Amino acid sequence: MRIIFFGTSNAALPILEMLNKQHQVLAVVTQPDAKVGREREMTESPVSVLAKEMGLKVLKPQEAKNNDLFRLELQSFGAEMFVVAAFGQILPPEVINLPKFKTLNVHFSLLPKYRGASPIQSALLNGEKETGASIFILDEQVDHGPVLGQEKMPIDDDDNFLTLSEKLAQKSAKLLLSVIDSYAAGNLNPAPQDDSSASHTSIINKQHGQIEWAKSAQQIYNQFRAFYPWPGIWTKWQGKTLKILDCAPVASAQSEKPPGTVLEGGAVVCGGNSVLQIKVLQLEGKNETAMQDFLNGYRNFVGSRLGDE
Repeated sequence: MRIIFFGTSNAALPILEMLNKQHQVLAVVTQPDAKVGREREMTESPVSVLAKEMGLKVLKPQEAKNNDLFRLELQSFGAEMFVVAAFGQILPPEVINLPKFKTLNVHFSLLPKYRGASPIQSALLNGEKETGASIFILDEQVDHGPVLGQEKMPIDDDDNFLTLSEKLAQKSAKLLLSVIDSYAAGNLNPAPQDDSSASHTSIINKQHGQIEWAKSAQQIYNQFRAFYPWPGIWTKWQGKTLKILDCAPVASAQSEKPPGTVLEGGAVVCGGNSVLQIKVLQLEGKNETAMQDFLNGYRNFVGSRLGDE
């Protein structure tokens, strides 16, 4: 099968690698280089880097919509199918409908659950025990098209965004290969999604990482898992931002003190009298520090209240 692949983030890498082994990838479309980090250096997407290592042609349109030159360039390859995975742009109908076998999208949830930009984070945030991968035919609506294949996968208690993304990427890549062959052979009947069961996710920003100590320790830990490594979770202490870089609920501990109160050893009272143990943290303007070292340097931390400006 002659394929053009659309992808940007790390989660798309195993899918591109497996596609390139089993099919003919004619070109790769990815997001343009962007400024990254404190130095704001122009940086290629992970997919761009891998595609170049593979010797594949790379296209980086600023916008896929209303871009006749981009559409004509895609058309010139004569691809039979487009495959989209963690791309980051909404494709217009004039692009979606170009190839012979439609455009397939890889999505990291069991559609119609968790449509949108953050299905992995949402599953972790909500404490789900199971998620999965879906391969569907792309249409004009977000994650709405008929499904060609799905596969479930358990979520481990210590999974975070990075680990779960990698597992889902590997599973999706294998599922995609089986779906492509069966679909091209006419052996799959697309199954329309049940829109009444759909749930939607939003684009994640830094504010999503702010901790509400009135939530339970497990909910805050799920927030940590969902937003690791970005945007991370954070609170305020003495007017400064305090990032929580590692933590865990303390199963047997309880406290009737107000949520946000710091206990001995750097544990923090959460909603429902639950307790969250902070293991590693970073105060604004300082390096990351193990909890005990932080306590040695800030004797007034125990007994203080987090979240207060």
